[in-house]
Amino acid sequence: MRLNTYCTSCKTDFKIKSQATTRPELQMEKGDEFILNCNHCGKNEKKHINDVKAEIDNNILIGAVIVGIIATVFLWIYFGAIGTVSVAVPLFVWQQQMSSVKTFNAFMIKRK
Repeated sequence: MRLNTYCTSCKTDFKIKSQATTRPELQMEKGDEFILNCNHCGKNEKKHINDVKAEIDNNILIGAVIVGIIATVFLWIYFGAIGTVSVAVPLFVWQQQMSSVKTFNAFMIKRK
């Protein structure tokens, strides 16, 4: 899962560096409002925690596909057709990512 927000002046998206998996965790880490510096236009902005949106991280999905392919080849060589079950690894990772993104984006913090 990747956390993004946008700059209101230049309309570019940028990533927020955080390991928070839920909005309350991000709130405990950053506070209700935090200041971000846009790398594109250089403007400092105050962003509310609700302005942050989660998206699926494609790098994790690509890694899961690679692991799934390697596991399928390895298991196919040693165990035969039952090795094709490991093709489901990327599907499980994608499902987990979708669930995390949906959970993060569904919960909002009350504005003060």
